[in-house]
Amino acid sequence: MALDRQSIARRDFPTDGHGGYDRAAVDAHLDAVAAEVAELERRAASGAPLSEQAGAQVRAIVEAAERGARDIRAAAEADARERVAHVTEAADRLRARLDQLEADVTGLLGALRDGAARLHDELGAAEALADELRAPASEPEPEVAAPAPAAASGADAEAARIVALDMALSGTPRAETDRYLAEHYAVADREALLDEVYAAAGA
Repeated sequence: MALDRQSIARRDFPTDGHGGYDRAAVDAHLDAVAAEVAELERRAASGAPLSEQAGAQVRAIVEAAERGARDIRAAAEADARERVAHVTEAADRLRARLDQLEADVTGLLGALRDGAARLHDELGAAEALADELRAPASEPEPEVAAPAPAAASGADAEAARIVALDMALSGTPRAETDRYLAEHYAVADREALLDEVYAAAGA
């Protein structure tokens, strides 16, 4: 490779997909530079004459290599810091999301407990109502027998005669008058009373 500043401090390395240089490409470049420098040092150590221009070139190559290594290291450190910052930011967002989810789950569990309590109360009320509906109906109170009609009295008979005579004179049929007397008066012999009344009324 050409040992000049541009070749040594190159910046056209392929990237690794995360914004940084591909490590294998950088390592290969540094290995090539180191091999060239080592060759120059070997020649110098062997006593081979080097011109002043060659010595200056070697020094420039070494300095360029050192600067290139520092630049590459600084770029790698900056890239690492940026990645750490991104990871930290993502972790903070994830932590906030987890906190929110925990709060949502806590609220949901509280609502479920309240709903279960209400359902339990409603179920108890429904069971109580069902028990009341299943209970046998109370026995009906015995009917009190209507008192037997009192024995016909003279006052009832006289009142019945007056009413029957009025009805007969008004043209009321005998059968209707008989029903009316049976419902309202205790008369021992309605037939005889009606015969008398309707005979007197000329009906």
